This record gives sequence, structure tokens and C-alpha cells, in this order.
Amino acid sequence: MKNLDINEKLKGLEKADGPGNLVAVKNRITIKFRELKSKNRKALIPFITAGYPDLKSFMELFLLLERCGADIIEIGIPFSDPLADGPVIQKASKIALDNGTDTDTVLDLIKSFRMQSNIPVVVLSYFNILYRYGFERFFERAKECGIDGMIIPDLPLEEFPVCRSYFENSGIANIMLASLTSGIDRLAKIAESAKGFLYCVSVKGVTGVRKGMDEEVKKFLERLRGITGLPLAVGFGISNLSQIRQIKDCCDGVIIGSKLLSIIMESENHKTGFKEAANFLKYINRELKK
Repeated sequence: MKNLDINEKLKGLEKADGPGNLVAVKNRITIKFRELKSKNRKALIPFITAGYPDLKSFMELFLLLERCGADIIEIGIPFSDPLADGPVIQKASKIALDNGTDTDTVLDLIKSFRMQSNIPVVVLSYFNILYRYGFERFFERAKECGIDGMIIPDLPLEEFPVCRSYFENSGIANIMLASLTSGIDRLAKIAESAKGFLYCVSVKGVTGVRKGMDEEVKKFLERLRGITGLPLAVGFGISNLSQIRQIKDCCDGVIIGSKLLSIIMESENHKTGFKEAANFLKYINRELKK
């Protein structure tokens, strides 16, 4: 039934939007955000590092996240020098690399997920990984494996034209980061180049668990609302209900990574950690779906 449902929705959206916008229309991310908006609900987007805690357990974790109500799943390709990531994701990346996880491994895992799931999948990869793998080769495989969106956190707006054709030819959404430190003109240019959703960075720094939410974030989201119709997903440091309640009315979804991975890391074993992480996500998701 899942495949039938998704195909029917794709056909319906194609008719509604016309053939000129098929790249955006035929993307599972676009469909999911439209569904949620029609119900006045917000997206839960958990982030996990491919190959953590190990390859088999990672596959179990992916499917568990979907059962817990995840709307979109973001998967990080482990990298030895993840500049945008704090200590938790750095540690997860090191463990994944020690487990032998490489780019081909990640793509093979996602391809296997596609046999069981239609949930939108977003992949985060640093530029050097794609450069070494080969952009054309990577995007061809990514399309084949069913990846819906890509985030390249260290690719500045000015260098995006290097990758533009790969995104357009593959139909994979280019998800760009919008930062608190960027001016309104730059944010408008970022939004114009992005597809799928805008990744709104809620802190002036790297990823990591934080207790509070700066009031500046709400104003930042309101500014973005004024310049783009793209969905806004907030990430970096989201870890509790208080933060979510502060921004829920100004965004379309939240991205939770460090907190989720830290729950697993700090547990007695990964099976216990998975249960605790599942309970946490269900707790968060209830707030997002109110």
C-alpha cells in the first residue's frame, strides 16, 4: 500500500502543479511538508550517523525512527573532519569510520531501506567526500538509491553553481543552511537556490545539545518567512520541549541529532539506548503534532 499511496500522490501533485515544476513536485520531501501543513502539524526530522553504532544496528535504528513517527530522516556520511559538528556527532562519525563505513556503504544501506520504506531521506555530506567520490558518480548513485535531498554544509552559496547541474539532473533537493549571522540579502539568495526546505541554524556555532533557545531565533525565522515560501526546519542544539514550544509557530519542522545520539551513547548498551531514544522522539513528536 505504501508504494501505491506515494505514486498516487505524485500523480496528483504533477497535475496540480503542471509539468514545469516536476523536480520539486516529485520529491517526497515536498509531499511530506504539504501533508503536514494541511493538518497544521510540524515535521520531526531526526539525524543519525550512518554506520553508528554499527552497520546492523544502524539499519535497525533507521526503521525504528520511522516507527516512532519521524517524517523525514537525515543521514550523515561519517567524515574525519566534520567542521559543523560538535563532540557527539564527531564521536559517532569516528566510531562509524572505525566500523568501516564509507560512501558506498551509506548508499547501499539507503538502497536497502528503500525496499522497506518510502520515508523521505536527506543525506548530509561534506564537500570533500563528494569531491573524492566524484560528483557525477555520487548523484547518479544517490538518485538510484532513492535519496530525496542533500545537505553540503561547507559548500558556500558562491560555489553552489559547481553542483547545480547535478542537483537539477538528479531531481535531488538542494537543502541549504540559513544562518543567524547572514544578512537579509544573502538569506534571500540562499532561499532562491534551495529546494525541499531551508535548514535554519539556531545557534552561532557547531551542533550540540543546548538547554535554551535564544529569542533571536524566533525573529530570524520570522524574517525568513518574509522572503521565502520554502518550509523552514530548525536544527543545531534542539533537545527539549521548551525550545520547540518557543519556535513551533514560526517553523515547519525540527531537526534533532546530537541529543538523539547522546541518548544512545550514554546508555548501558545500544539496545537500551534505542528504547530510550524512541521514547524521547515519541514525546517530542506529540508536541509537534498538536
